Amino acid sequence: MSTRGYPTTTFQLVDPSRGHHDRLDVFQELLDGLAQPAALLDANGLVLAANHALSERLQVTPEQVVGQPLLLWIRRVRDAGAFGRAFIDLRHRAKGHSFSLELTLTPKRAAPFVCQVRANKLSGGQVLVTCRPPVGAFEDAPERSMGQAISRCLEALDHGMVLLDNAGQIVHANPAARQLLASPLIGRSLLEFADSESVTKLSEALDLASAGSWYGEIDLTTPEGNRLPVELSLAAGRGSAQSTVALLRDLSAHRNREFEQRLTALIDRRLVSSVLPHESVPAACTALMDALECDHASIITKVGGKWERWRVEPDHSVYIEELEVAPPEAWASAMVVESRPGDDPTDAALFGVPRDPTNSAVRVLLAAPSGVVGYLLLRRAGELTVQERTLLTQLASQLGLGLANGLLVVETEALASYQAMLLDQTTVMLNSLDADGRIVRWNRASEQLLGISEDQAHGQRFGIEVAASTDPEHWRELWLELLERGAIARELVVTDAQGKAVPLHVEARVLRDSDSAAVRGAVLVGLDLRHRRALEDQVLKSQKLAAVGLLAAGIAHEINNPLTGVVGYAKLLLEKPLEPRIREMVEKISVSGERCRKIVEGVLLFARQKDGVRRRFDLGQLIDRVVAIGEYQWRMHNVTVLRQTDPGPIELVADADQLEQVLLNLCSNAVDAMPRGGTLQIALTRQNDEMLRLSVTDDGHGIPDEVKARIFDPFFSTKEIGKGTGLGLAISYGIIKDHGGDILVDSRPHRGTTFTILLPIDSKNSVYHQSTQPPSQSPKSTSHE
Repeated sequence: MSTRGYPTTTFQLVDPSRGHHDRLDVFQELLDGLAQPAALLDANGLVLAANHALSERLQVTPEQVVGQPLLLWIRRVRDAGAFGRAFIDLRHRAKGHSFSLELTLTPKRAAPFVCQVRANKLSGGQVLVTCRPPVGAFEDAPERSMGQAISRCLEALDHGMVLLDNAGQIVHANPAARQLLASPLIGRSLLEFADSESVTKLSEALDLASAGSWYGEIDLTTPEGNRLPVELSLAAGRGSAQSTVALLRDLSAHRNREFEQRLTALIDRRLVSSVLPHESVPAACTALMDALECDHASIITKVGGKWERWRVEPDHSVYIEELEVAPPEAWASAMVVESRPGDDPTDAALFGVPRDPTNSAVRVLLAAPSGVVGYLLLRRAGELTVQERTLLTQLASQLGLGLANGLLVVETEALASYQAMLLDQTTVMLNSLDADGRIVRWNRASEQLLGISEDQAHGQRFGIEVAASTDPEHWRELWLELLERGAIARELVVTDAQGKAVPLHVEARVLRDSDSAAVRGAVLVGLDLRHRRALEDQVLKSQKLAAVGLLAAGIAHEINNPLTGVVGYAKLLLEKPLEPRIREMVEKISVSGERCRKIVEGVLLFARQKDGVRRRFDLGQLIDRVVAIGEYQWRMHNVTVLRQTDPGPIELVADADQLEQVLLNLCSNAVDAMPRGGTLQIALTRQNDEMLRLSVTDDGHGIPDEVKARIFDPFFSTKEIGKGTGLGLAISYGIIKDHGGDILVDSRPHRGTTFTILLPIDSKNSVYHQSTQPPSQSPKSTSHE
């Protein structure tokens, strides 16, 4: 026995208080770190642990070495005896002692090999045995040095490397290959690791590699049943002892990255597939459902201040439900949470679908830079893997941002819709223009006012191409002033769709960019002045009526006294015999005095010096009475009277005498408008339960537009001198207004005139809102075309 050895070393590997299995694990890690074959023996010489280098040298698996005596592989009797005696002697020595022998180890399926065996006793009584080439063997051979260098390089490779013999069995595997396949490799065929779909492809690859090399991708299967995609390179050696080198590169991470990239791109496309979040976000979630093999998904989010659940079924249909409970605040504390049925009652209430013990619920927090925007709930059969949990964490921000953008679109559209509704509900023109003065927003009031739709107005220049100003140069000046001063308030006359002039009070302000102060456009408000001017005309008429009333009250009595004397004395003179010339002059004095007296009586009546008596009567009977009074005289003028009334009595509360005066005045004017004869139509209908409609229509010469505005003015008349006082229509207008009604006129030159009277059925209790337009500009009567 040779005593030539190496310096002894004292090992203190583990704490003696630790368990037996813990110490063996530490020993196994130390053994795997050694490049040379090594084993740990107990006091009886049985192998407690062995590294892969020893098992590969012996052509067995490490499991086949453990529990066996090392003497089993020392086939020569002389060597076995020498090792036994040295081992027994070492067993009685203290820790740190060692011995070294040159032995021949004999594997079962390989040629024997000579090695320098060194044994060292450890503190726990175990013996560490290492095997290395004999001292001086091949020390000067460059092939040996190169082989050792290549061996070290192969052992340090990140990719797996296995060596196959000519039968296709693995005779060597580096640490990367052992870690990749996680199974005993020595003595096994590489075909054992191919799945059912890849075994044929791998067999063909091995056949092709026997003639040279082969490269490609193939799927293997780990002992746990997991699919392992690898990039496989096969290269065959030469000679009778032909062997094949197989390099394996794990493609799992590469495939996972490609899968994640495809899934991310698919989710991105679906998030932008629609501007509506309840369409785009569920569509993106369906891609995630398919990737994670989930059978259900729900999005919990807040829309318009209310929590909603967007439930995605396996057929990818979406159901929107309003939630009665809000998610708890504790949900916002974790990104991905996995639970089982019964773990969280709130989770079950918000999930919205039945669950059973085989289901696993996954809750994912969806957040954006603005904060939490919702939660994604998934249901699946199994639990999440580490890779799937990481994937969900990465995609949560993508889904959260897409949901936040979609909700922002919904809120923006809701705000725009609300603003559009406000703009459409206002009764004034309220429009926006761009920097060139083109219409951007045209509200409903503008359509109604000018008869121009929004589609027609959009993009057209205001004041020039749409709502054209009657004075284009005036509008250009206003626009330049607006850009210069930032605001204007002016009156502007524009034309509507029919080309009619519409006076407007226009106020406008410039819209500027908050950053650069550049002009972005303007907002324009237009108020229809026709209403105001109609009211001004009515006020003016009221002022005229008040002035006439004051005049009548002041001078009527003063005129009546001397006028009575003039008329009286003129009549007394006419009773006496007078010369013809003098009688003619006295008769003219009497006629002129009577005419003055009638004027004063009209003025007094116009001034309402006496209050009439109002009672309930049938207006149809009053019409019959007026027609009976004037029918004979009207027939003499070749005028035909037509009456049209609703069946049954039409009663109202009013002063019958005053209404009779109004009707008689309108009929007389109508007959005077038809000097060659014609048709006089009198129509009486119930407009509704509160109002009556009385119209008087003639087919005479009509009223010119320039005269129409003054027909209700006191003392205005188009008749010859001596045939009218100019108070008839003014008095009629005052009577109708005093009854709470309105009188309207519609006249076209050479096509006749229609006067329409609107009266409340009960003038004491009904309040009639006066027309916003003066009588001369009132809408056309339906009884006259």
